[in-house]
Amino acid sequence: MRCVFIVSFLLSLGVLNMQSAEAQHPSGWRAHDLNRPQPTVVTPGDSNLPLKPPSDAVVLFDGKDLANWRNGNGGESDWNIVDGAIESGKGYLFTKQEFGDCQLHVEWSAPSKVAGKGQGRGNSGVYLMGKYEVQVLDSFENETYADGGAGALYGQYPPLVNASRKPGEWQSYDIIFRQPRFDEKGKLKSAARLTVLHNGVLVQENSELIGGTSWIMHDEYVAGPTKGSLSLQDHGNPVRFRNIWIRELPAERPRPASPYRSEVAKVELTAEMKARLVGEYDGFSIAEVDGKLFLNNFGKKLEMLPVSETEFEFRYSAGQIKFQSSSEGKIESAELAVDAAGKKVGKRKN
Repeated sequence: MRCVFIVSFLLSLGVLNMQSAEAQHPSGWRAHDLNRPQPTVVTPGDSNLPLKPPSDAVVLFDGKDLANWRNGNGGESDWNIVDGAIESGKGYLFTKQEFGDCQLHVEWSAPSKVAGKGQGRGNSGVYLMGKYEVQVLDSFENETYADGGAGALYGQYPPLVNASRKPGEWQSYDIIFRQPRFDEKGKLKSAARLTVLHNGVLVQENSELIGGTSWIMHDEYVAGPTKGSLSLQDHGNPVRFRNIWIRELPAERPRPASPYRSEVAKVELTAEMKARLVGEYDGFSIAEVDGKLFLNNFGKKLEMLPVSETEFEFRYSAGQIKFQSSSEGKIESAELAVDAAGKKVGKRKN
């Protein structure tokens, strides 16, 4: 009875979880499972670091000062600048500016003097929105739990491979981050996703997080601000960072303000109107299939959407075609424009 009581008590505290591994994580593995397969070791190519930032990047650290950073209380950072790099220590480091969807470049170096092992060796982390960690660790010939190595999404996804350089050598992370999205009631619509290249090697491919990254178990998704600070972890090891820049990404690609002109025109063609357009023209042809008109041009079949009885645009294309007729109303030719290459006029053959 005492044993049952202890188990029930631990369950109530969340210390024990009797759910299946599949219920805890989509991969079926538990957080920090020592039986989880280790990533294959690969040797990255030449580093060519530091990588110059693109013209639209926000440069967060260029080796000169920490003007873009703060400590956890909002004050000036206590991290030191050493040989053009910032060295972790005295608490987490946060950006003053907040970001959501982004492309992030960070270069980092584990201490050249090897001390400790496993999670105690060159440990730090890069946090997106202060919640989602890409683990920094000296993983060169240093085994730990697979979801805690360099390039891991901590506690959730090991890197696809271990692309670590030797201690003291400069390494790079290139991270594409998409923040989680929630509906108006605060329900999760889409999870946070990360793609990570470690030293130019793909180690995370659009990996979908099951919540915020954390030790032992993940944090639950909670609707909140759409932007947050980038942060660097102080884990007691003197890890160095340099050449940090970020590009904000749009939530979605731009869309046109107006629909197809044909949707506004709402022209309905009679069978007779369609029949007078069907036929062979110089370089292309018009056919009717199941009541719809199609342009056949260079092997492409484009559906024609009427703007008027003699002017059409194409579904999924910016092109258009205009028909010319005689005084008797017989179609004689058509002017076709399907791309930026220009227009061509095709006389009707039949």
